[in-house]
Amino acid sequence: METGPASPDAGRAARCPRHQPPRTRSDAISTRPSTRPVLQRLAAIGGVALLIAATGACQVIQQARAGLEVSDAVDELLSWEALTVGATVEATPEEVYTYLQNAAARDGGQLQPSADQARLLADLELTVSVGDPERETQMRRLAQDDPLDGAMTVNFGGRDVAGVKNIGERTYIRIGGEAIVDDVYGGSEAAVARAQRFESDAAELPDSLTAARNALSGNWVEIDPDRYPDYATALGDGGEVGEDTSGRLAGALTDGGELLAPEAQWEFVESLQSTLRAEASLRQAGEQRGAELVDVELAADDARRALAPMLGLLTAQTDRFGLPPLIAEPGAEGAAPVEVRLEIRNGVLTAATFDLGQLAGPDAGSLPLRLALTGGSALSLNPPDPADGQLTPEDLTVALLYLTQLDEARAEDDDRADIPGPMQP
Repeated sequence: METGPASPDAGRAARCPRHQPPRTRSDAISTRPSTRPVLQRLAAIGGVALLIAATGACQVIQQARAGLEVSDAVDELLSWEALTVGATVEATPEEVYTYLQNAAARDGGQLQPSADQARLLADLELTVSVGDPERETQMRRLAQDDPLDGAMTVNFGGRDVAGVKNIGERTYIRIGGEAIVDDVYGGSEAAVARAQRFESDAAELPDSLTAARNALSGNWVEIDPDRYPDYATALGDGGEVGEDTSGRLAGALTDGGELLAPEAQWEFVESLQSTLRAEASLRQAGEQRGAELVDVELAADDARRALAPMLGLLTAQTDRFGLPPLIAEPGAEGAAPVEVRLEIRNGVLTAATFDLGQLAGPDAGSLPLRLALTGGSALSLNPPDPADGQLTPEDLTVALLYLTQLDEARAEDDDRADIPGPMQP
């Protein structure tokens, strides 16, 4: 995975931008932008908006020290040309299992979680990167009609299971077949070996099937986002991926692509404008491992609205892979207060942690969702070689037929060693 530059180790600057000169990190910027573009950028990356933005709003100016500290920290984060959000569940498999059991009990106990499901959710990693296509304009300087490039990947503690990129007007995907078999479905040694052999065989497909070769060997490939169902059908008909699995993959990639679309990101902004008027209170909460902590308190309904895009994406991804939901349906919590903890390191906002159990009632238990925020792009926002072309469902069908025939020929070879694994010829 191609990584972007690390966040700047900038020194702490004065809290109030109206009375102090710009930071040295931003010498090229002669004036500090208004709060609104900052809020828009945060909303556009998938739902951290209110949790962070409300802390810098005018209604909390009486809490000047904490409010301006966070506002400055957001500004420093957005001084990069790209931004990355990484979502993880900060809990052990055992803690996740207990949380899911509590949720099942509230729902009547009809669907009991499994230990494997708890392990997968504990290992879930969802990463989203967005940035200026030219890599020249700081995130805080972009306007609503400016284009954005974006990428999203999901994994369960190992290789990426699926990924999607929106670069310019084009969409690219990556599917990790071996990771799906091994990490998601806990395949046997023989099943994992077969997935490895399948990807190895796919890498040897002829140049006339370059796009299919890239797709089936786990590399990025351009696709037509309007034909996700056709790709899923081709995978299912090819026999390498079950109908349910192929449908889930297509749905997962559709969800990710919809989140990354710039017009969808700005729709999130508009839908969140009303929440920016919600009252939030702040208090400094000390330090931990070199980071300053700030607690934000706001109403549960406001937290749901602010987190809706990210929580919706998490729910969609877990559902696609047959896992229980992490987020309870809206209940009676309504205006009940909930808390978000922000981490500020070297003057830069680096994380926001929200306990999902706060949205599920007093008996839900704890399930912290951590959103790590990084200046720069942790995911490559570059497209694959354009010469590889766009994958069509028809080419995918031909490639799968070719690989099926190759596998059948291997099975009929009397000289073939009858052992599982990649050592088979």
